[in-house]
Amino acid sequence: MPATFSVTSVPVSRRRLLALPAAAAAGVAASSLPGDPASASSDRPRHLVDTTLAGPVARAYRYLDVVQDAYLKGAEPRLLQSYNNESGLMTASFVYDNALAMLAYLANPSVANVRRARLIGDAFLWIQANDEAFSDGRVRQAYAAGPMLFYGGGPYFPGLKREDGKAAFLWPFGFGGSSTGDMAWTGLALAQLYADTRVKKYLDGAVALGTWIADKQSPYAFGGYHGGLQADGVTPQKWSSTEHNIDVYAFFTLLAKLTRDRRWATRAETAAAFVQGMWNPDGPFLWTGTLGGNPGEDPNLINTGNIPEDVQSWSVLGLADRRYDSSLDWVLQNLWNNDGGTSTQLPAGVRVSGVTYSSQAKALTGTISGSDLPNHRNAVWLEGNGHMALALLARKGGGDRRIAKQLLAETVVAQRKVGAGQTVGLTADPHGGRLSDPGAGGSWTGTPLPDRSGIVAASSAFDTGFAFGYFQRQHVGATAWFLMAAQNFNPYR
Repeated sequence: MPATFSVTSVPVSRRRLLALPAAAAAGVAASSLPGDPASASSDRPRHLVDTTLAGPVARAYRYLDVVQDAYLKGAEPRLLQSYNNESGLMTASFVYDNALAMLAYLANPSVANVRRARLIGDAFLWIQANDEAFSDGRVRQAYAAGPMLFYGGGPYFPGLKREDGKAAFLWPFGFGGSSTGDMAWTGLALAQLYADTRVKKYLDGAVALGTWIADKQSPYAFGGYHGGLQADGVTPQKWSSTEHNIDVYAFFTLLAKLTRDRRWATRAETAAAFVQGMWNPDGPFLWTGTLGGNPGEDPNLINTGNIPEDVQSWSVLGLADRRYDSSLDWVLQNLWNNDGGTSTQLPAGVRVSGVTYSSQAKALTGTISGSDLPNHRNAVWLEGNGHMALALLARKGGGDRRIAKQLLAETVVAQRKVGAGQTVGLTADPHGGRLSDPGAGGSWTGTPLPDRSGIVAASSAFDTGFAFGYFQRQHVGATAWFLMAAQNFNPYR
C-alpha cells in the first residue's frame, strides 16, 4: 500500500486495494482532435485511433525515451523515474509505471521500441535476482532510478544498484512492500515481452511472479488473491482488491496460453470469482474490494466507501465478460469532470474534460492527504482517460469510439498546455548530480523535459479518497496509458 508522505504535492502510487451523460455532452461537442505536424518518426505507429494523434504519440514516446536515458544510456538495464524531479519523490521508479512503459513500447514494436522494452525487462529480471532478503521472484513497489539523498540527510541511493550490489528499493518512503497488482502488471509486461521476442528468460521471470501470486489466496469470505505483502516484505495484507484480481486473471490467462500449463487457467478462475463477487448490478459497477486495510476492519465485508474508475474499465479490458460492460456507463454518468474556469490549477483559458479517480475524489473537501493543497473536485485523472478510451474502444458500443476519441483529445490538450518547465535527470549537485532536498541546501532541478511530451497525472491536484493524491506532474504511467489507448493496444491481451 502507498505510504503517506507529507511533502507538498507529492504524488504517491495508488497500488493499495482496492447513453452519453449530460456532464460529458459539453466536452464531446468539440470532438475533433487538434492537428499536429510534429509527427515525423521512423517508428510511426501503424494502428492509430485517429491520424491526428501521430504528433502527440510521437512526442509521448520521446518523453519516455528521455526519461529512460536520464541517468544511464546504452545497453545498461534500467528503470524510468515515474515523475519529474520536482515531484518530491526524487528518482522513485514504481514498478507499475515501468511495466506500463514496457507495454507502451510494445504497442508499437519497432526494433528501437522493443530494445527499450527489453532494457526495462532486463532490469526487472536483475531485481528479481538481487533482492536483499528474498529469492522468490518478487519485486518491490518502487526503486531508485538515479542518485538521490533521502530527506533529513540520508540514506543515499546511487541508483538501481546499491553500493552493496543489491536492488535499491525505496524503503524510506515505505515502498518495500509487494502488492499483488504490481506483481501481476510486472508479470504481464514480461510475458508480453516474451510473446514478442521469444526470449525465454522473460517468460521465466513472469512465471516466477505468477508463482509468487498463486500463493497469496485469501482465506476470507470472498476468496480471490489478497493484496500482497506490506512494507516489511513479510506481513500479508488482509484486504483483497478487485483491481488486483482483474490483473491476476489476465496475467494467469496469458501464462496459460504461453506455457500451455492448464493450472494457470484454474488459478485465473479464482481471481474471476472474486471479481464476480464484487459486482453490484444495481449500480451497475464493481466495488473496489474488501475491507481489512485499517485496524478493526472485517476482511469478510465489501468496502463500499469509495467507488474507483479503474476497476470498471479494467474489467472490460481484462476479463472480456460482457456482464461488466455497463460499468463504463456508470463511470461516464458519475465520474465525468470538466476542469477549468474557477477553482482550478489549469492556466487561464485552458479546459480539460474526462474522468476522475473515484466517487470520493468528487466529494472530498479540505486538503489532499500528504499535501497542503486543496482537493480540486473537478480535476481530471489523465491516466483514467486512457483507461476509459481503451475500454470504450474494446466495448464497441454505439458512440463509444466517438467518446474514446474525445477522451484522447482532452488528454492531448493537457499534453500541450500543462507541465511545462518540469525536469528530469542529474542535477548540478557536486556529489554525482544527485537529487536532494532543496530545503536543506540540495537541488532537484535537472534537464528540462521535452516540450508538450509527457502527460501529467492530473489536470489539477486532487485526493483519490484512498489516502493519497495526484498532481500536475508529468507521469510515466499516464503517458503510457495514453500511448496504449491512442494505438488501441490492450495490455491485458
